[in-house]
Amino acid sequence: MIFFFKKAGCNFGFTRTKIASCFFFITIFFISVLPISSAEPNSDSYSEKVEFLIEKAEELKLYKDSYWHTLLHYKPALFSRYKSLVDDPKFFCAKNGKTNPKEELNATLRAFFEPAPQPGAEKKHAIERFPGRYKWLCEKLELSENDFPYNGDVAFQNVLKQVNPGNVFLVFPSIYLKRPASVFGHTFLLIETKDKPRLTANSINYGAVTKITGGPLYAILGLVGGFKGYYGFETYYEKIKQYSDMDMRDMWEYKLNLNDEEKEKMLRHAFDLAGIYSRYYFTSENCSYNLLFLIEAARPSTQATEKLFGIVEPLATVKLAYNLGLTEETEYRPSAYSKVENGKKNLTLKQQKYIKDVCFGKKTVQDFPFSELPSEKQAQIWNTASDYLSSLLNNRKITSDEYRARFISVLSARRKLGKIEEENFEMPEDPKKAHGSKKLALTGGNDVNGGYCGMEFRLCSHEQLESPAGFSENSELAFADVEVRYNPEKNDFYLKKVTLLSILSLPASDMFFLNGASQLLTGLEQNPNKDEKQDLAWRFKFLYGASVRPAEWLQIYLMGGADTYFSPAYRYGTDLLLGGEAGFIAGNNMWKNKISASVMQSPLDIEHFRTQFSADTCIFLSQNMALKGNYSFNMDYGKYRHEWSFSVNAYF
Repeated sequence: MIFFFKKAGCNFGFTRTKIASCFFFITIFFISVLPISSAEPNSDSYSEKVEFLIEKAEELKLYKDSYWHTLLHYKPALFSRYKSLVDDPKFFCAKNGKTNPKEELNATLRAFFEPAPQPGAEKKHAIERFPGRYKWLCEKLELSENDFPYNGDVAFQNVLKQVNPGNVFLVFPSIYLKRPASVFGHTFLLIETKDKPRLTANSINYGAVTKITGGPLYAILGLVGGFKGYYGFETYYEKIKQYSDMDMRDMWEYKLNLNDEEKEKMLRHAFDLAGIYSRYYFTSENCSYNLLFLIEAARPSTQATEKLFGIVEPLATVKLAYNLGLTEETEYRPSAYSKVENGKKNLTLKQQKYIKDVCFGKKTVQDFPFSELPSEKQAQIWNTASDYLSSLLNNRKITSDEYRARFISVLSARRKLGKIEEENFEMPEDPKKAHGSKKLALTGGNDVNGGYCGMEFRLCSHEQLESPAGFSENSELAFADVEVRYNPEKNDFYLKKVTLLSILSLPASDMFFLNGASQLLTGLEQNPNKDEKQDLAWRFKFLYGASVRPAEWLQIYLMGGADTYFSPAYRYGTDLLLGGEAGFIAGNNMWKNKISASVMQSPLDIEHFRTQFSADTCIFLSQNMALKGNYSFNMDYGKYRHEWSFSVNAYF
């Protein structure tokens, strides 16, 4: 989910003035230069005609038609009423159009029969503003351009010829945990122009306009609809620069099997919404959900906006498109980071060091010390150097002049080797195969209270050892994780935890990239005390460190920070623990294991020294089913205990 930042010089967003960018500027251009008919229509005859059409529309119950509801974004409200999800008054022709589909349809028909606008008029004619509504009403009421006093649809037709839509793609830039607005990933639509490169294609995107880039206020406003969301248009090249090159995010392109008529419907509705805002909600009416209206307008039978509700994640949109049979082919576009990481495979540390030195200008191509290597290996070195140079430029680690000179020399060295077949890029798991975001688990085990059985529910989205398809490797992003337990020996029900938020980011560092690893966790949780019992306290944990991958199947991390519990039961109201955690994660896409150890000391209570050694495992039985197990040796206040757990996890 991507928010757009209204900030001068920012390449990853749009302001109110940038909303009408390249694609929309074409529209304005054609609208502004269109000749206006000089014929003087008979206003009385048109008045009679529009009233006749309103009666006909009422007889046909067009205001109840599901496609009319799609075009106006109507959804059921209380007391058998409807309410549009669009909030901009400019989107409605009737004053009560937001909540009255019938009045809005009647007002739209009247607006379509208004006289042609005067030359230079600031307000455009309704037919020009709403080409999607115009086309549909013409079909339903058997009308043509000759039936109206002004042929405003010429503007859209001219743009349609210029765009000449080819293939349409649903694009998913992967999850990026370093930026709060992108922790869920993002989706947008891409419309190619026939016989032109994909990089020049136009993207259709929905995002929020905001000056805030993070912090509690940012999160609160995003949750309660405090930002305005707009549909925007931008060339695909700029999107790739933003996501793939600068943000280290892989991109997945899903080709949609739309015919020419459906593509036109999609474009018409996109133009209906140009310059129109809706309230942006981080978890529901967001970038992914609002794109579904364009898909539904193109192919109404999908009922796409009815399939997802509540929390809508970009991954859910990708999976929905696949399940609805909308997708044909999948193309993977690796980020600059992934290209370098893939290119360095099977290269020695000495070879990697040489690549880095060349890219930073410490050595030259003439210093190449590996001329005795096979041509394939030499080509791999130069290709990796080329990709790394692009990454350094995009992240402003080197200047354009430095990049140009070094890139030309690297490219020249590569060309001397001639044509060499490169190894296939190892694609990660397709995001459409991601597990369900919600989780329901049956649990059992032994904790400080003794033996228990229980149940756990997670609202969304992914935990560290779960199947990585569609998520960052060995990462965690979980919201609203609740676990309750029952001790049969004591006949005692108790709340184990209510984790509000858990984020764990472990991007690996290596010769080329220095990445910080971090963990943030907050929520209610049981905390063992010196009496060998537990206190329900508010937990806040933050660790920071680094991680490395010595092998493809193994990742090692080390982090330090604070783990704090807040409760009136504690002296000073807090149980503050300072220390660190280390561990390693090993496995594959079917089975993952983690061994970790943590050491914490309270500066407020010298007796409180906490140590934990734990082993975790997760076995994936299917896309939406997994078994998990855990064992831990714990020591608190000089007393030790053993805990273990087992769970059956279902995802949906």
